[in-house]
Amino acid sequence: MKVVWLCHFANAEMTALFHTPQVKEMAPWISNLIALFKERKDIDLHIVAPNVFTNKKHYVKLRNVHYHFYQHRLSFIPKKLHSFLRFESNTNFYFVKKRIERIIKNINPEIIHLHGAENPYYAVGILPLLKHFPTFVTIQGFIRNTSIHDRIVNKRILIEEEILKKTVHIGVRTKEMSETVLVINPNAQLHFHNYPLTVPLHKKKSNTVESFDIVFFAKVTKDKGIEDLLEALAIVKKQSPDVSLHIIGATSNSYLRFLQNKIKQLDIEKNVKFLGFMETQQDIYKYAVKARICVLPTYHDIIPGTILESMFMKLPVVAYSTGGIPELNNKGESIVLVQKHSIEELAQKILELLKDENKRNSIAEYAYKILNERFNNSAVVKDILKAYNNVLSVKGKYN
Repeated sequence: MKVVWLCHFANAEMTALFHTPQVKEMAPWISNLIALFKERKDIDLHIVAPNVFTNKKHYVKLRNVHYHFYQHRLSFIPKKLHSFLRFESNTNFYFVKKRIERIIKNINPEIIHLHGAENPYYAVGILPLLKHFPTFVTIQGFIRNTSIHDRIVNKRILIEEEILKKTVHIGVRTKEMSETVLVINPNAQLHFHNYPLTVPLHKKKSNTVESFDIVFFAKVTKDKGIEDLLEALAIVKKQSPDVSLHIIGATSNSYLRFLQNKIKQLDIEKNVKFLGFMETQQDIYKYAVKARICVLPTYHDIIPGTILESMFMKLPVVAYSTGGIPELNNKGESIVLVQKHSIEELAQKILELLKDENKRNSIAEYAYKILNERFNNSAVVKDILKAYNNVLSVKGKYN
């Protein structure tokens, strides 16, 4: 079966190939999925992706996988000016569509699998191809749920909805995700599959030395709940003056300055440590496992990798009850849930968990058990191939 994946990603292998160490890891679930498919002889896999490394057209074949990288912005316009002019958005991504359409028509696949409708600099390329090839779209997340709205974000929302409305076969992995898709497209045919997880090499053990209290590891943004966590920490400090929070993740310099000012105002400067971006996920896990608990009060999400990875590490989690996160507690308490934006409750639950070692251990062990039952990387390929065959079995309209 000749398959095209339309997606974006960055990993250590590709940064080495293009000699671009400044490019950070991105969309690790795609790299994990490639690892599961790369040795298969029954799949002729072609990955079409924006060249986030050098922004040049490039083709390479590695271990049975064909990589077709395309130029995602015009090279004769400086990057900052290109962004300032909002060139792609203002031209409705015309040049991106044409480049992707040319590559995929030349490949002539049996099916196109779009990974995520929320990133137009590649996702928009599916639109001219819907009538030409069978198409399957897997939801990564929904940009429509963001709390930040401007012209660019609103354009992304419109493109996301256009793709989902025009696509019949859609991949989902939670009940909440399914309900959202059906609101956008009541005629969608849903196919359930997970993305493979990066399994941490480090797990908490009875003799693990816990050198700090709370870890937050995710992109450091308002939507991930970092501001709520800082406010909750200030409340926790009143009862536990030495409470410690270590923050791992990338953010902009301007937002970091904002957070540092907020930390100063909350009088928690001695309680918070910023670690910044870490090169690999395993580096994050090696550090995070030294915490007593993980806290991620994200405003919206499907089921964040931060939570699943913490469960694998036997690291107890406190999170907001949003998106698909509550589904992790369907059979029992595998994570501690808090009502969204309830800062007082967030602080209370953090305190309770920090003070109760038995509860931390019981939640961690149960979470690890549930995760291994529900998320099985070996089943991912089987479920995706089943979806492909179901899409291809439908006669008539391709999409």
